[in-house]
Parts: sequence; C-alpha cells; structure tokens
Amino acid sequence: MKKTIFATATAMACLVAPAFADDALPAPPTEPYYAPEVRTCDTVELDVYFEPGTAELTSFARDAIREVREQMSGCAVLNIDATSKAGDATTEATKLSLAEARRMTVMSELRAHGIQSAKTNLKTDVSAEASNAVMARDVKLKMDTEVAVVG
Repeated sequence: MKKTIFATATAMACLVAPAFADDALPAPPTEPYYAPEVRTCDTVELDVYFEPGTAELTSFARDAIREVREQMSGCAVLNIDATSKAGDATTEATKLSLAEARRMTVMSELRAHGIQSAKTNLKTDVSAEASNAVMARDVKLKMDTEVAVVG
C-alpha cells in the first residue's frame, strides 16, 4: 500500500509541477537589442588644408567639415579658435590677405553647416619658416563643445 501511495504522489507531483513553475521570468527577446549610443561632447580639432595659393575648399576639406558636423550633432559649440596660415604666399601682405581669405572661407562653411559660436577667437600666423612653408597653408580649428540642452 505504501508503494501505491508513493507512486501516486510522485505521479501527481510530476503532473502538477509545471503549474508551480516561475512565471516571473520573461521570454527571451525575439529581436536583437542595440544599446543606445553614448553622446560625448569633447574638444574637436580639425585642420583644413588648401591648395597652394588658393582660398577655395577642396572636396576633402568639405567632407571633413561635414563629418565634424555629424560628430558634433547634439552638441553646443562654446568656443571656436581658428588660426589661419598662408606660408605658401611670397610677401607679408599677400600672406595676410590669403590667410584672412582662407579663414573667412572656413568660417562661412562652418556656418553653412550650422556650426557657430558666440565666442570666436580668430588668429593669423604668418611666421612659417621656409622649411615648413609648403604645409603652412591651412586653418587649424579647435572647438570646445558641451551637450546641448533645450529648454
């Protein structure tokens, strides 16, 4: 008799056990989960180079500015430091005017992409040595940013 009761109790336990299963565990996800991208707004530095003797942006320079705009989406620009060089010009006056034209070209391109700041520090560097004059034809940008707050 004990064997019959034990067998019956065991069978009943096996049949009733799924009813006591833990329903608190969620079903596994059916679609992949992608963690949200963490947005950090740090200092962004960019060198925009020009062809010798010109103040027109190259396609590479335009692409670089476009990529910086995408990198800075969601960020507010606090400060822009722009230092322009024109070591490829021959005279001091030509260096100054070419460097100014390059800086104006870069700043207008930044504004066209929505990158601007109330605090802007513009410099001109015409002190390139003859050995560095070939590559001294750029505008160096340093932009301090922070996460944009709306409202």
